[in-house]
Amino acid sequence: MSVRETLVKHLSTIIRSSKATIMALLSDENGLSIAKTGRSSDLVLDSSAITSVSSAAFSSSEENWSDLGIQDQIIAFSFFEKICLITIRIQQTLLTIVHDYNQNWPLDADSIGSSVYHLRREIDEFFGSGTITDAEVENFSNNVRSAIYLSCMGSEIPFTSYTPKDFHNQELNQNIAVILDSVQNPIFIQYGLVNSSGLNIDARDLSPEDVDLLSVDAFSANANVGFQKMVEEADSMNIGGLVSYFCVSGQDPDSFYGILSNPCGKLLFQDDSSGSEILLPVSFVSLFPMMYGSVPVLCEARNIVHSMLEVIGDDHITEKFINSVNVIVQSKYDT
Repeated sequence: MSVRETLVKHLSTIIRSSKATIMALLSDENGLSIAKTGRSSDLVLDSSAITSVSSAAFSSSEENWSDLGIQDQIIAFSFFEKICLITIRIQQTLLTIVHDYNQNWPLDADSIGSSVYHLRREIDEFFGSGTITDAEVENFSNNVRSAIYLSCMGSEIPFTSYTPKDFHNQELNQNIAVILDSVQNPIFIQYGLVNSSGLNIDARDLSPEDVDLLSVDAFSANANVGFQKMVEEADSMNIGGLVSYFCVSGQDPDSFYGILSNPCGKLLFQDDSSGSEILLPVSFVSLFPMMYGSVPVLCEARNIVHSMLEVIGDDHITEKFINSVNVIVQSKYDT
C-alpha cells in the first residue's frame, strides 16, 4: 500500500464517523495537499481553498497563544454559514475535517481521536524521524479527543437580550458597557468589542491577579488580527461568510484555553479632522478556560452580539453567527 493510500485509509475512518462529515484532507503547513477523501455533496468545495483557509487557521492564532504563554495549539474551528472546518496539526501536516454542523452536531470525539492516533504514527514514519513513542502518540490523540469533546459540550444559556430598556436615551458607549456587564456566567477571562483596526471599543479583564497575561487591549488587538486574516482567506470559498473562529490551546485537558472571535455588527465612525463618516465592522473577542465547555461561551457571545444589534441595527453576517450558535445548541440536545 502506497503512502497516499495508507493516509486515505485513515482519513476514510473520519468520513465514516458521521454522515455530516463531507471531506477529510491532509496537507502541509502551507496548504499543499498530501491526501484527501470525501463523499458527494450538494456543496461545491474547492479543496485548495479549504487547505489554504486551514493553514491560515493555525498561523492566525499561534502568535496570540505564544504571547499569552499558552501552548501548544491543538485545534481550530472555522464556522461558516454552511459548514465548519476543523483543523488539527499533526507534526508538520494539517488535518482538515469539513463538517456540516447544520446537519449534525456534535462531532464524534472518540472516532476522530482514534483516527488521529493512527495518523500521528503513520505521519511520523513517513515524514518524520520514525522514533515517536507510544506514550507521545497516545498523549497527543487524547488531547485532540478531549479538545473536541470540550469544544462540543457544556450547559446551554438561554437566548436573551442584555439591551438596556432605556437604550434610546443613552449614549452608545453607555449601552455597550451595560451589555458587557450583563454577562450572566463567570466563563470569560478577557472579552470585549474591537474595531477593524484592532482598537478596543470596550472590554473586560477578569483574569486573576496571580495570572500573568497580556493586557486586554493587546489580547483584543491580536485576536482581531487573526480573525480578520481568516475573513480574508475565507473570501475564496463558496460556502457563505465566516461566522466565527474558535481555537483551543494548552498542555492537557486541565489547562485548555479557548479563543473565540466573531462578527458583532457595524458601527458608524467619524473622522473629526475631515468630518467624513465610515461604517466599519466590529468583532467580539474572548479568552476563556475550557473547563465549562464551549457551549456556554458561544451562548454568551450570541447574547452579547444580539443585544448589540438591537442597539446599532441589523447586520447579515452577525445574524448568521447567532443562527449558527442556535443550531449548535439545538443539535447538542437533539443527539
